[in-house]
Amino acid sequence: MKFGFLIDKKSVQCDSLSIEPLPEFEDIKNCFYDKTKVSDGWVYGAEGELKKNSRELKNFKQRGPITCNISPFRMGSTHQIQMANSDEEHLRFLIMGYGFLQGLFLLPEKYSYLWRIPYEPGKLNGLILCGNDRENGMEQINYFYQNANSKERKQAFAIMHWFLIGQSYTSQWDKFEAQYKVLDGVFALSKFPKNPKIPHTQRPIKLATKYGIILPQWAELNFNSRKSSKLSILRNELIHEAKYNGEPIGYAHPPENYTLEFKAFNTKLICGVLGIDTPYLQTNPNTRDQFSWNIKI
Repeated sequence: MKFGFLIDKKSVQCDSLSIEPLPEFEDIKNCFYDKTKVSDGWVYGAEGELKKNSRELKNFKQRGPITCNISPFRMGSTHQIQMANSDEEHLRFLIMGYGFLQGLFLLPEKYSYLWRIPYEPGKLNGLILCGNDRENGMEQINYFYQNANSKERKQAFAIMHWFLIGQSYTSQWDKFEAQYKVLDGVFALSKFPKNPKIPHTQRPIKLATKYGIILPQWAELNFNSRKSSKLSILRNELIHEAKYNGEPIGYAHPPENYTLEFKAFNTKLICGVLGIDTPYLQTNPNTRDQFSWNIKI
């Protein structure tokens, strides 16, 4: 199955699968550099002029606004994944998993992108693949798939998909809400007992303990009430009250850098639930440093 878009030319050779750049890889990459309009690591859809209605055509002299992503767009396939005795669902899962490792949103050939997408590896996870990371990571992702049931596979795919595509939003509150959905998805896949029910406030704590991850301060229980955290308050107000950081959406921003730190926390949780063994899990929650995967197998 062909997929893209990925400028990393390195091959992946595992016991049961392989990922190779296509023979026309260099031509596709050169065309990308020659013709694609990018900004800060992101690719946007084709530019287009928005249509005006008949009244606007009569009263307004200027053309309509120029915007991007006016319709779904495609990128050239750069790689091919091969595996014996596999079906389309299996290969799509592995492509999504490889995108998670690469920090990119990768799609099979003929699938379309709805929003902007990154083209720089590591853009969506802040991690660098080196050494045998590609092989070790894909071996584990494939192992998870082969040992999971249909429901677990679908949930894991949904987690990776929304972790990656949710970062295409530009507003802080949209990115926050997307990452909270990922957190809930990881919790659903982590097989905690349903009785007694674990409240939202406790879920990050339970997950961090289960996967050996340092809990961010914003997920810790408040000292006085012990029934809420900065994270739970922010989530509840956004979901139930149309507020963000105590104000109508857009009027205030929290001092915490959730765009960076929530993404990092969820990266670690996804690794935990998929069984990806990396020392990155033990790093400080609020670090700005870039790390290598160093995946063990």
